[in-house]
Amino acid sequence: MSGLPRVVDDVRGWYAATTLALGEQTGLLEALLAGGGTAADLATRAGVDRRNAAAWADAMVAAGYAGRDGERYVPDEAAVGPLRGGFPFDMRAVVGFLAASGTMLPRIEAAIRNGAGIPAAELQAALGELPSRINAPMYDAFLVGEWIASQPTLEAALREGIDVAEIAPGDGAALRRLASAFEASRFVGYELDPHQVARANAAAARDGLTNVRFEVANGPLPEASCDLVCVFDAFHHLTRPEAALDAIRSALRGGGSLLIAEAAVSGDPGADAADPTAILTYGSNLVYCLQEGLAGGGAGLGATWSGQGLGALLADHGFGVEATYVSPVGYALTRAVLPASG
Repeated sequence: MSGLPRVVDDVRGWYAATTLALGEQTGLLEALLAGGGTAADLATRAGVDRRNAAAWADAMVAAGYAGRDGERYVPDEAAVGPLRGGFPFDMRAVVGFLAASGTMLPRIEAAIRNGAGIPAAELQAALGELPSRINAPMYDAFLVGEWIASQPTLEAALREGIDVAEIAPGDGAALRRLASAFEASRFVGYELDPHQVARANAAAARDGLTNVRFEVANGPLPEASCDLVCVFDAFHHLTRPEAALDAIRSALRGGGSLLIAEAAVSGDPGADAADPTAILTYGSNLVYCLQEGLAGGGAGLGATWSGQGLGALLADHGFGVEATYVSPVGYALTRAVLPASG
């Protein structure tokens, strides 16, 4: 809305996002997306109080996500389209992430004050599968057809059959996508959270994938066991990134590759601010990524670090950057390799 001070526009956005989050949590958003209806219809469908359903639906109209047709509330399809799917990110998971992060604000405030971070287990308990869900559509849309396709030598090796590991796969969305596309290769994901491991293995079984498994990470990777190690949108979360690179180096066979996907930001907030979505990376870094990375005295790389320090860190640990591909959805895919004798 032109003419308003920036802070007013930002507060407008906060209320709109909060309204979406409350709709997601209460079932009202699903009720609206299912075709809309009167306040009574929405309340019945969601199992909530009618007066509150009306107040929520009125706020959705004010936010531009719905309109009125007599007594009926009707979703504005142009506005709610990304909430229905077919978008590079699961926006309903993003909305849920905002709501869950809101409940943690006192904890995040304390972490900002003391610099001690927030342990991964605590964040996992609060956020559940939401962080993994956010990127799943991106992997479905781009991982094989663009990210891997941008590395023809690697793509050919995957089709012939190699051993692949992923560090911190979450619910396994990316690795399962790779396993489905490259049936001759063998895949294993190492994840700290046993609940995520159970979900990932269940999903792989449901998809009929026999060339992928997920294990609880309880130590260094097996030495010289992999031809490719992947770290997708997770490297900056690691509390001991240099130790992780040493473990990856030991796990890779000579000539092996490391594939890292991180947000395509420069780390210069003034330059990055030219992209209106930059605040999504910088904001989530403050409330989530940095706090996990700082836990237990960790390095705390943060989500905005990769543009400044990734290449140098890889070189320090014996990797040479082979190629970098910048995805249209704002991720940079870096392929680093070991010497053939490494």
